[in-house]
Amino acid sequence: MSLSRQVGRNATVQLAGRLATSLLAFGVTALVLPRQLGESEFGVVAFYLTFYQFFASALDFGAGTIVVRDASRQRERAGRLIGALISLKARIALLAFAVMVAAALVFDGAGTRTLIVILASLHLLAHAPAGAAAIFHIDMDFRWSMGAQVLGQTAWAAGTLVLVAMRVEAPAPYLLAYALLPMVNGGLVYLWARRRVDIAHDITRAERTALWHEAWPAGVGVVMAATYFSLDTIMLRPLAGEVAVAHYSAAYRIMTFALMLPVLFSQVIFPVFSRLWAGRAGASPGDPLLVVFRRATRFLVGLGILFPATVPQVSREVLSIVYPSGYAAGAAALGILSGAIVCVFVAYPHVMMLLAAGLQRTMMVVATAGAVLNVGLNLWWIPWLGIEGAAWATLTTEAFIVLASAWQLRQRTGVAVDLTVLLRPLACAVGAAVILAGLLAWLPDSGSLADSWWRLGAGVLVGLLGVLATGVLPLDLGADGGGPPDAGGPPDRGGPPGAGLLAATPEPIA
Repeated sequence: MSLSRQVGRNATVQLAGRLATSLLAFGVTALVLPRQLGESEFGVVAFYLTFYQFFASALDFGAGTIVVRDASRQRERAGRLIGALISLKARIALLAFAVMVAAALVFDGAGTRTLIVILASLHLLAHAPAGAAAIFHIDMDFRWSMGAQVLGQTAWAAGTLVLVAMRVEAPAPYLLAYALLPMVNGGLVYLWARRRVDIAHDITRAERTALWHEAWPAGVGVVMAATYFSLDTIMLRPLAGEVAVAHYSAAYRIMTFALMLPVLFSQVIFPVFSRLWAGRAGASPGDPLLVVFRRATRFLVGLGILFPATVPQVSREVLSIVYPSGYAAGAAALGILSGAIVCVFVAYPHVMMLLAAGLQRTMMVVATAGAVLNVGLNLWWIPWLGIEGAAWATLTTEAFIVLASAWQLRQRTGVAVDLTVLLRPLACAVGAAVILAGLLAWLPDSGSLADSWWRLGAGVLVGLLGVLATGVLPLDLGADGGGPPDAGGPPDRGGPPGAGLLAATPEPIA
């Protein structure tokens, strides 16, 4: 099977599964909870969900990426690598739980709500066995991990609907319903992964130390990335109040819904980058790694650049359709965040390439600088501009990340995008913005729900036509190879404890 077809097939599986999970999550957080809870109560739920999602992103401290990278090159080591990953995640999960206990006591004091938040936070421990999902990334077979996520999201949605049927109006019980998601997902992933690989449980301290030594720079980068991606929502509560958290969260969740595409595509392409980098003979115009990287970047640019061209013009309509009327206050923030969407689309292939090249320390520096920038901008702009200030801080930070990662990648490896191939997507975005502005001027705008649907439909149609005009579809990566090794046969037995665990991959010197 060609690389384009292989990546396309796996990306489609990932996209279909994530679309199902995202629709379920979006239904809970956008359609159910804002209508069941008041804006202040929903702000409390959104605040703690942001904490949970921060820890979910940072809990393996970069070790998952290192395990996928190294086991993609030497699959026979997958069992011991994944065992070390689970062992490490379990220890970090205990620390994360302690942080959640402290946060609940600080923000809500001693009481019933705090007790329920603490009980719900125990779900963080379920993220440790979920580390076994690395085998599905290594083998580029995402059906099982996606299935576990869909069932986990379904459990969360079902638990939420039970509470709604019981007419529960306090925010904390809905966090208990959320805890069903990682518990179901983690249990199923672990059971299904064991059918594919023999996960080692006799991990030694030396093996954990070796994994930690290799992973911690990537881990710091992951934590910093999770920080600048989540911190504005957390900072809004003390700086602007719970209602501001609710309004901003409405816009932010629409943005994160759009970001599932580059996230999933990058998960599929990362093992390909890792294998092609390992077999790379040197940079040249025909270098398969360079060809795949540039075409993957062009593909994501062609999709992402249509968001800032269309979303700001229909942001009020999006929020008025999805959320209750009061949430339209987040329309301006959503328009600003649409600019951050394209930055994230462009940043992902650069970040994945840095990690595939063993440049996790470089990525750590970039992400740390982004987190420091984000904190400073939020402290400055939120008191001045409110939720729009948080949105501008996000856009500025994401723009910095893509520029810094692209510059570092070019300086350290010589890998860079030919900017001329991005001219067509840019021209299509400008054309789409002009055409949509003309259509919206012609369509009625009475503020009614029917008018909002017509105007949003025009935005979606113009955006889709713009994507087709960019020429990035169908996906063509222009090279073969980089596929997973044969994953058939008996479960991998790994090898003796500590046998060559995570051989060092030094950062290449440009």
